Amino acid sequence: MRPRVASAATEALLYAIMIFGPFAFGCVEPWSRAALEILIFLLALACFVRGRPADARRGALFWIFAAGFAAFGALQLCSVAAADGPRPRLPFTNAPHATGEAVLLWTAYAALLWSVPRILVTHEAARRWIRFLFALGLVLCAFGILQAATDPDKLYWLRPTYRAGFGPYYNRDHAANVLLMSACAGIGLFFSRVRRGAALDGPPARHLRAQAGVAAGVLFLLTGIFACGSRGALLALLLCAAALALFGAGFAKTARERRWRAAAALAGAAFVVLFAFQEVGAAANAGGRVDPSSMGRFSIYGDAVRWLRDAPIFGTGLGSFATVYPSYQDLELRATVSHAHSDWLELALEAGAFGFLAALAGAALAAYAAVRAWRAARSTEMRALIGGGLAAAAGFSFHALFEFCFSIPGNAVLFLAVVGFLLSAPSWADKAEIRGRSAPPPAWLAALAAAGFLFLARAAARPAAAAWFADASGAAVARAAGAARAYAEDPDPSFLLKRAEVEYDAGVDRRDVESLRDSLRYSLAAVDARPFDFPSLSYAGATLWRLGRRADARVLLDQAAAVRFSPLVVAGPDARTGSVLPKGPVSRKR
Repeated sequence: MRPRVASAATEALLYAIMIFGPFAFGCVEPWSRAALEILIFLLALACFVRGRPADARRGALFWIFAAGFAAFGALQLCSVAAADGPRPRLPFTNAPHATGEAVLLWTAYAALLWSVPRILVTHEAARRWIRFLFALGLVLCAFGILQAATDPDKLYWLRPTYRAGFGPYYNRDHAANVLLMSACAGIGLFFSRVRRGAALDGPPARHLRAQAGVAAGVLFLLTGIFACGSRGALLALLLCAAALALFGAGFAKTARERRWRAAAALAGAAFVVLFAFQEVGAAANAGGRVDPSSMGRFSIYGDAVRWLRDAPIFGTGLGSFATVYPSYQDLELRATVSHAHSDWLELALEAGAFGFLAALAGAALAAYAAVRAWRAARSTEMRALIGGGLAAAAGFSFHALFEFCFSIPGNAVLFLAVVGFLLSAPSWADKAEIRGRSAPPPAWLAALAAAGFLFLARAAARPAAAAWFADASGAAVARAAGAARAYAEDPDPSFLLKRAEVEYDAGVDRRDVESLRDSLRYSLAAVDARPFDFPSLSYAGATLWRLGRRADARVLLDQAAAVRFSPLVVAGPDARTGSVLPKGPVSRKR
């Protein structure tokens, strides 16, 4: 007997993933990232059991790009190199734990890209999907503005954030990224509903009211982007308009008009870029106050040049940015940097020229397929919807030039769903009803796929379970046991540091030499995994100092001072040594 899955079930699961991603804080925490990955793997299993093929050829095969990145990350894991040691000539990683997490995440992205073209196979499904993306942005925008007007320092009015967030997002720029894609979808929806005379559906007044509602929704989303204060999203919106004008030049009737439109689009994009750089450069040259966010980005980009020279071909490992960057960071930038604030640049640093060119080739192929479907569509409604999706993908890609929106799993999933929507367009662009039949797999093959799902779901759940164990409260013994169990479940170096913190506090409070020795053992293991991590270096140095090994302690404390970009809670000068030592757990920002 062959298993059966209804098409409505897979579509509803896709919508659930799209809702969960943004509203679960962007899925930047272990529990939400694990839930997102499990939902995506479940979606892929449901699509496989349903047996519905992807009618569009490129849509059926494009998931191979994401799977290729997962395979490349797995290849990097085969050769682990110390972040402060020599680097092999073959693919390697300086951060094996982070690379392992990236491999699992890219596997989930591949599963999503495989699934979407098998779900959006009719023009009705495509229309529902674009409306859902538009409505999702409207809800997020309304929620964010309401929260910003009442209590901007707490997400969902419950969880404090160190900076003013927007809706469920810790970072307003990442919320603006979702609003940008939703606004583009809304613009496409507006033009898809344009009718003339007898072609109107229903009374003209009702149609005009509906169009006014869509237009008001788009303006509301733009207002939300302004409320976020995201200049990057606004800049991406302008570049997106220039890109659409360039892609749409082919609609012109004459070659002369096509050339003029293309030239105008390129000139507009160049003007936007030059104006943005001119504003920042002029203020800096005049000695004026330049926005710290902009100058911080320029500092990171300058540091990245030296990084690229050291690992130009294969990078330093997917997910390794936070581990490696402190070794290149300019000391004038007094901040903890976890991402490059440019997804394209971060990909080049972590995957080298090999990965960057592969990503560029994949983006070019997807853009070519989407533009071709856009121009070839004979249905004006579907053409407008494809144009809205193309604008959303272009806006996200431009925003990723100066923001790390793809590093936010919730945003990345929405973007990849847009890509899947565009790659599936050839199967519904002309509202054709001729489709291949579903062919559910045999029961034994479905059972094998279910076993694969359980394996991946278990791998996704382990970091979330480990984080839950590490948050154990109570006495020092209970917290130490929780950290040990967390590390056994998921070998994250941060759990070693957690154990070192607990043992250090116990050793200081009880003057217990054995606890201090345990703290030294775990902190040195954390330093070995992350040699440029300030908390690990400071705990190891402070523990050595208290154990009487002053010379060794000074070496580590000097190294910690060189990368001190996180605030340290201190007890004040030690009565016997006059040095400043950690009092309790180091405060670290995400």
